[in-house]
Amino acid sequence: MLVETEQLIVFTVPHLTPVTVNHIYKTCYYNGRDGVAHRGKKLTPEAKAFCDAVAIFARGRSVAPLTNNERKKVRYAVRIDVYLGPNARGDFDNFWKNGLDALVYCGVIHSDACVDGEESRCVVHKDERHDPRTMYTVTRLEPKC
Repeated sequence: MLVETEQLIVFTVPHLTPVTVNHIYKTCYYNGRDGVAHRGKKLTPEAKAFCDAVAIFARGRSVAPLTNNERKKVRYAVRIDVYLGPNARGDFDNFWKNGLDALVYCGVIHSDACVDGEESRCVVHKDERHDPRTMYTVTRLEPKC
């Protein structure tokens, strides 16, 4: 898959808001290579659907550098605007975690640990219930010397 790298990406995921943290993973059991049953976690269908929608609307674009050497130095500024639909609720912490996980899942950023806390924010809008959506603005910041 050819990934084009940019400095700024802006896109909207219509009709979906991130799944809350309590509903991202579900416990599962699987047989490992050693033949023993193990307990683990996997994405819920709702969380997988949101991550897939983010991947579709990001359209293969990325702000992540291509080389590992550059990835060690890079920082990202992320703004997530969540517009809740009717009867939807949640708080910023829940939407922030799943929103960043979706960006990593689809390759827009390489790691959520590289998101600059001072330059990033998540805003939950409860006043536009007729048009639920999630808007992303992702910027690659210049490395600080």
